[in-house]
Amino acid sequence: MEKTVVIKGLTRQAKMAGLPLPYFMAVVGLTVMPFMVTKALLWLPTFAIWYFGARSITAINPNGHRLIAMRLRHLPQSFGRTKVRFQRSTKGRASDV
Repeated sequence: MEKTVVIKGLTRQAKMAGLPLPYFMAVVGLTVMPFMVTKALLWLPTFAIWYFGARSITAINPNGHRLIAMRLRHLPQSFGRTKVRFQRSTKGRASDV
């Protein structure tokens, strides 16, 4: 791929307030959702705590959200489900119509 300024600009990750967009949306969600539920203004200053936490995580690994998404996407389908024990087989049986 060409290394022109346009190509570099179009292929870089979207950022808002210095954070990658998924991190920024998580920070806003962790601040606004509890505020909307509780109507307590004390939740709004927690934006600074979440923001600086996300900035430090971004400094360590800016693509950490991709690792989490990939891991969740490739979990086994039975994750979180309980096994059904002693289920009767319907093989070879006429269905109840």
